[in-house]
Amino acid sequence: MPLVLRPITTADTLSWTRIRAKAYLGPTHELIHSGPISEFSILKVAEGRKSEVGKPNHWQWKVVDTDLEPSPDDPDDNGGQTIAIAVWSRHNADPTRQNSPIEPTSLPAEKPESAEEEGPFIPPEIRLEVLDALFTPLRKAQSEIMGDRPYFMLNSFATHPDHHRKGAGTMLLNWGLKKADEEGLVTYLDTTTLARPIYEKHGFTVVTAIEFDRRPWGGEGMDWHGCMIRQPRPLPS
Repeated sequence: MPLVLRPITTADTLSWTRIRAKAYLGPTHELIHSGPISEFSILKVAEGRKSEVGKPNHWQWKVVDTDLEPSPDDPDDNGGQTIAIAVWSRHNADPTRQNSPIEPTSLPAEKPESAEEEGPFIPPEIRLEVLDALFTPLRKAQSEIMGDRPYFMLNSFATHPDHHRKGAGTMLLNWGLKKADEEGLVTYLDTTTLARPIYEKHGFTVVTAIEFDRRPWGGEGMDWHGCMIRQPRPLPS
């Protein structure tokens, strides 16, 4: 199970999209969608993400298990199967600041500000009113917590359900946290109850908790989300 960390390229957007969709399955995910996500939507989202590769202040990484054959979604020269992905971004930084040649880039958000705004393809299965009800309080909290200071953010973090507990997530987290420490930046993320212990183990603390009530939208129970931050740590001398 030799795992390797590699930058995501435009050839990886299908596996990135598929892994994220599988990893986020659950009651709230099902509520946000009117039904199963079609293959058409998966392919369209993946195609749209190609245009996001190369943006300043955004990074995307994958972990490849080199003991496995590439999946049908992976590029032929993948050297194994992609089992996890992470999307990072730098906020309140100089927008013209370029990434170094060894740094890939990534999508800063999963949805446009409004349906009228030009942005990524929105699958017809998505219930935008539910998505807005979930994300509006989270983005409001993010703005209130971080303000206009520069910071690093983990936008998306997903491991394929068949490949948990291999260490892929730790590799992806370590890259972003090391970079944040090098730049002396606070790191911000949103977490679910399930992922919270993972982040706490890496030095994150909950600053604000937000509950999403599924019942007005036809679901059951509450979904807890935590807004977490991690202070930069001194680099080893």
